[in-house]
Amino acid sequence: VFVSGSLVLVVAVALPITRPCTPERITTTTTTTTTMSSADGKCAVCGEPSSKRCQRCRAVWYCRRECQVSDWKSHKKRCEVVSADRAAADSHELHKREFDRIRTRYGLDSPEKAGEIAELLSNKGANDSVSAPDFAKRFGMSDVEAVVFLGWIKVGVKFKEETLDNAKKAGMAG
Repeated sequence: VFVSGSLVLVVAVALPITRPCTPERITTTTTTTTTMSSADGKCAVCGEPSSKRCQRCRAVWYCRRECQVSDWKSHKKRCEVVSADRAAADSHELHKREFDRIRTRYGLDSPEKAGEIAELLSNKGANDSVSAPDFAKRFGMSDVEAVVFLGWIKVGVKFKEETLDNAKKAGMAG
């Protein structure tokens, strides 16, 4: 639920469910991405070159199963945190791409449509909300597309409010 002045939005977001990380979930890869703990493809336990890393968090490299098993007790907690962060970032990026697709498909970034959206969102009364079905009907999109679009509007409004609040606290805005 999001409340901003007279604007109320309700948005539901589903995040992917991942299986727990276990030593059995090791994967072989030839990717050369930078990892967060071991240097590019070097085992986190013994430092030997490696082409395997934890399948869940993808942040730690291991040269063989024995090294991963021996590191599991210390890696488990970090793995949970890193994989949760990665899932949240992936979800955020997917939703942003969908927002951009909707914005472009329906021309919602044109000055006319942007003005119409701003007027619609700012003219609601204190006890009213912009419903996704009403927004969808008005702009010719599906209800799901309207929920995604309004959700990203919520993100933008929250960012703006936080930025203005921080500027006021710092004495930069009046």
